[in-house]
Amino acid sequence: MTSLKTFTPRPTKAPNLLVAPVSYSQLYIDQLNNVLRLYFNQVDNFSQLILVPASGTSANRPTDNLQIGQFYFDTTLGFPIYWNGTDWINAIGEPLIYPVGIKTVGRIGTVSVTTV
Repeated sequence: MTSLKTFTPRPTKAPNLLVAPVSYSQLYIDQLNNVLRLYFNQVDNFSQLILVPASGTSANRPTDNLQIGQFYFDTTLGFPIYWNGTDWINAIGEPLIYPVGIKTVGRIGTVSVTTV
């Protein structure tokens, strides 16, 4: 798993729009378009930072800009998991456990597990 990056999203601020002149002005339209272009670029940049896939395989889990409580449906495991700030946990709050190897001795087997 890659290291956790700290990310604190700042909400965008609606622009102060220019007061329209009484008659048509090309300069006013150009300035208005520039203000709106800047604002929508901020919205686009913000959404790109926080939008992550809500489902996929274990190998494709998000690793950047994770937020506590972030949901992800792991299609490899077949159930939802959540980010607790340190690890991905299952829906009942327990760490994920994966069998590492199974060694069978007669009818009794031993299982080694690793928590991630």
